[in-house]
Amino acid sequence: MKYLYCLFGLLLLSACSSDTISTDSPLEAEGTDSLQAVQEEPQHKGNRQTTDTTDVKAAFKKFFATLQASDTVRLNELIHPGEGVWVIEQPGAVPQMTHLQDITQFKRHFKSRSFFTVADEIQQCILQEENWPTFDCADMDGCNSGYSKDGCFIFDPTKFQQSGYWNYAGLSDKQVQRVKSTLPLLQKSVLHTRTSFEFHFGVVDGHWRLLFAKLIYPCSA
Repeated sequence: MKYLYCLFGLLLLSACSSDTISTDSPLEAEGTDSLQAVQEEPQHKGNRQTTDTTDVKAAFKKFFATLQASDTVRLNELIHPGEGVWVIEQPGAVPQMTHLQDITQFKRHFKSRSFFTVADEIQQCILQEENWPTFDCADMDGCNSGYSKDGCFIFDPTKFQQSGYWNYAGLSDKQVQRVKSTLPLLQKSVLHTRTSFEFHFGVVDGHWRLLFAKLIYPCSA
């Protein structure tokens, strides 16, 4: 009889131990998975944003491809719906600035050509990340652009931010203030020396946007 009581006690203890393990293990596993999800999700989102906001070369490559393909939809994706893009030309002695959100609404001053005709003049552009070359009108001729070095150069936008085109473009005070509120968003500028065209980019809402395009031929005033 004593043997039976001992056997019964061992069975009861075993059952209690089994219940404890089966209750704790799923909770512990669930807690670990939940913690991993919380830790990993922000990192994943952050990585997506970092990749997008740091690769300006990819943004310019997309811009260049849209020009060559006359792809209105993709080019408009590079224009922020709120900030828009300012296009700067110089048909005479003073600059002219046009603000728009839809690139199809823009016509170049000469012969009302579309923005995509820029592709006829910029047919090759391999970015070099370095300070912009110097320029002198006296060095311009049929073969030379006037720049100390030719190519496509990407650098910081300080020179453009300090240029002051908007102060001489016949803009209203409200328009000038809008330009000045956009300038701090600029982070990178691209120069194409053969045309002297400039394209200025900044990050808005986590994406690279084309904020200014300067389509001015040098020494044309």
